[in-house]
Amino acid sequence: MSQSQRGCIDVGLRVIAVLMAVGLMLSLPLALAGRSFGRVLFRPNVLTAVLSESVLESGVLKTAIRENLLTRAEFDPAQGQGDDLGRYLKYLSPAQREEIYIALIPPNWIEQQINQVLGDLYAWLDDDRTLPVITLDLQPIKTNLLRGGINRFVDSVVDSWPSCKPEQVEVLQGEFIEGGRLPETLCEPPEPLRGRMVDLVTIAFEEQTRQLPDSAPLIERSASVGEFIALKEQLRFIRALMLWGWMLPLSLLGLIMAFAVRAWSDFGRWWGVPLLLGGVSTLILAIFLSGIREDLISGWVSGVGSGVFLQSILAAALEGMYRAGLRPIWLLALFVIGSGWMLRRLVRRVNAKPQKGSEVGPGTPAGVVTRVLPAENQASEPEEGIEPPAGIFG
Repeated sequence: MSQSQRGCIDVGLRVIAVLMAVGLMLSLPLALAGRSFGRVLFRPNVLTAVLSESVLESGVLKTAIRENLLTRAEFDPAQGQGDDLGRYLKYLSPAQREEIYIALIPPNWIEQQINQVLGDLYAWLDDDRTLPVITLDLQPIKTNLLRGGINRFVDSVVDSWPSCKPEQVEVLQGEFIEGGRLPETLCEPPEPLRGRMVDLVTIAFEEQTRQLPDSAPLIERSASVGEFIALKEQLRFIRALMLWGWMLPLSLLGLIMAFAVRAWSDFGRWWGVPLLLGGVSTLILAIFLSGIREDLISGWVSGVGSGVFLQSILAAALEGMYRAGLRPIWLLALFVIGSGWMLRRLVRRVNAKPQKGSEVGPGTPAGVVTRVLPAENQASEPEEGIEPPAGIFG
């Protein structure tokens, strides 16, 4: 192979290496961001911890249930009980709402359901089932209600009503005791009418509670199998892309070394610079994602369109997941920047060391003794007291 052909090949390899370095700088931020968010979305233990912190421990879910569900719950119209339970609950004080929440929701029940639902979902994602089997365990709620929860609930609601006037007592007795309907007149009657009313409502609720199933499926068996199969394939692809996308920039580093690195000094230029710029790009991406966080979450939540109750919970969950995914990006960006800078600095220090046997320059440090060598073709003067050699060597 001629020298010109070898030079053309070297130029071509360097051009390819430059293109791969540019690809590294562009793909590294996306790969690191995907890895960070994928770790949150597709690791059940991580996602459970994030949701527990953002939705449960923060009190968002508890507040949403207390302030929204208890004022917007509906009776079943087929039972002839009206269509707006909120009218009967509007007099409840915050303390009474707290008591009702405790009476209805067993301790740690919501956290257990989150763990169960996420476990069922990720198990379906990894197995061969077409439809996920995701259910809510209602047995703890039924037990809680039948062991005095319903009675405390009804008693708290009646306590919140204003006291009945004499004429209202007669109306209330005709509406509820004789007619068997929930009273249109919202007032707390005196005993014994109050006790009879609380007992009758409690018995009616207990009968309905006993008819509830022990578990409630979140996905019906009649759901479209084809849609769930397509959803599973999409989720698997997204998971693989987010969790393993970082292999692309790592592979580009190896290819750059094969195409362009010929000596240790080349690592600073072909690895250090792309890593440094890739880290800066990752830092810029983190700043951009931080700036659009509120608008992005608001857009996602408004697209749900399922009422204030669900939107408040969804907003808190998305906020927690977003923060948990964004936090490692900052750390990874700084780590990559530091790695690129250290690699550049290390290579420069190695290149700056003087080679053994090299000539000493004009900046010779003090204390170093140098000897001036005689110039070529300069006749050396014989030392005093020594005669020049004679004979054949003279």
